[in-house]
Amino acid sequence: MRRAAQVIRPFVKTMRRHLHRWPFLAFILVPTVLAAVDAAVLVNEQRQPETEKAIRLVRESKSRKENFTVQQYLYTTVYHRKNQGEDVTIDGWSAEQPSGPGTPLIVEFSFADKDGRRAARWRVQPGDKKAVPLDEVAGDISWH
Repeated sequence: MRRAAQVIRPFVKTMRRHLHRWPFLAFILVPTVLAAVDAAVLVNEQRQPETEKAIRLVRESKSRKENFTVQQYLYTTVYHRKNQGEDVTIDGWSAEQPSGPGTPLIVEFSFADKDGRRAARWRVQPGDKKAVPLDEVAGDISWH
């Protein structure tokens, strides 16, 4: 018991000494750390290839069903069916840029079930921040 008190006393004294600096911590240090983390996230996003940005844009776009994003809708339908034991093979997301820089990217989510292979395809123009469904499957999933 005595040993614990000897260990705790210096810690408490140190905390009391630094407690008067709470405005510095609350108004300068914490916002600075938050800004640094935000900057690191933005730099990381800028360094991603265009194909990854396009896939993320489609995943985060609005779904027609129940006001979900496309990714949330896929998890509640296709992934859920697979988890329930149905014979569903998920190929996942892919993106390609047919010609060169500045041309629209084609983003695809494909899977196979008892009815055969299905793919939902979207066209994404770099910098446009808009995903346009290209086929019926994508149109059933996305808000357009």
